Amino acid sequence: MKTIKREKYLSRIRPYYESPLIKVITGIRRCGKSEILKQIREEIKNKGVNDDHIIVLDLESIQCRNIKNIEKLEDAISERIIDEKKYYIFIDEIQNIPKFEVGIAAIRNSINCSLFVTGSNSKLLSGKLQDRLTGRAKEFEVYPFTYSEYLEYKKVNNIEFTPDDFRDYLYFGGMPQRFEESNETEVRKYLKGLHSSIIKKDVYGIHKKIDETQFKNVAEYISSTSGRLFSALSAAKTLKNNLNKEEQRSFSNLINKYAEYLKECYLISECRPAYLKGKARLNGTRKFYSMDVGIRNSLGNAYDFDDTFALEGVIYNELLSRGYEVYYGKLRENAEIDFVAMKDGKKCLIQVSYLINSEEVMKREYGAFSNITDGSPRFVLSLDQHDSSINGITHLNVIDFLLDKTKIHLS
Repeated sequence: MKTIKREKYLSRIRPYYESPLIKVITGIRRCGKSEILKQIREEIKNKGVNDDHIIVLDLESIQCRNIKNIEKLEDAISERIIDEKKYYIFIDEIQNIPKFEVGIAAIRNSINCSLFVTGSNSKLLSGKLQDRLTGRAKEFEVYPFTYSEYLEYKKVNNIEFTPDDFRDYLYFGGMPQRFEESNETEVRKYLKGLHSSIIKKDVYGIHKKIDETQFKNVAEYISSTSGRLFSALSAAKTLKNNLNKEEQRSFSNLINKYAEYLKECYLISECRPAYLKGKARLNGTRKFYSMDVGIRNSLGNAYDFDDTFALEGVIYNELLSRGYEVYYGKLRENAEIDFVAMKDGKKCLIQVSYLINSEEVMKREYGAFSNITDGSPRFVLSLDQHDSSINGITHLNVIDFLLDKTKIHLS
């Protein structure tokens, strides 16, 4: 399969090609981080840098199987240094090296280089590098294919477009390698296997004493409730309804810990509330969204597919991939706005509906804004072709928005 150029990310990383900052590229496994590293290398070569000044180490490859500690990592790089000119060093899946942050700091300080690293664990990378090199690392988070990238990938690989393309994306998501499977059954099998592989490597491989059966049950529960308000105590009562209050409290604490593990390996992303009345705060009940709707859907029963929550997840991840901070809007008890998108101190409010196919749905989606008094732009996104904009609330077709034919704006 041919690859696509992921300009969305390259345009953000490109200004730092020559920077002494460590470029940390993070994201869920198999979302395309390694391919972005290749594209960066090609751009650097096109600027006249010779191959002997580009050092590439994929720590999950057979060629690097002997690099198991920082000493071996430093040796593998040092033996390639032949002069004092600048080197461009690319290290894939850096979290595989114990105490990697020590080695990265030493390499950065001792070699004239521009250093790029990738990894699939947010806590290991962001936490340890930032603690060790405060202000000297720049993180870029990569996501699975957006819908526009999905279509671009199909185009460059001569995969036939169909009227069901968006439905296919809504169900099977944007993990690049899923296109190599021949039918829906195999795609589901691949995505479910990928989920298991991520947990095995990035949860069980790090947290050695975990109860794997219990974690699996919690992980599937969190995935199944994606986009809904999440309470660890409610989850504890659902998963183990025979516990006393003290046991429920203890189990709910464990569920919160497991949720953090899922966030660390990018299987889920946390959406916190922004209070739309009074001073904005970031505490309170939270929601989780799957990093890829396809992985989330592969874990459930195909007949239980919820298109509304899948669509909401697609919009959430799209906003994140475009660089917005995303919260859900909290008004009062039981009153919410799906998303508050923020950037550069400005914001807009967004409601997401699969179809506005009744007066009841119209009142629910547009009426959600009725008690908001600030002047933030307001949008309703749905799959309807008909423009139902009313009372200063702008309707956008979801597919047009995802393909950048229509835009949101902030104030």
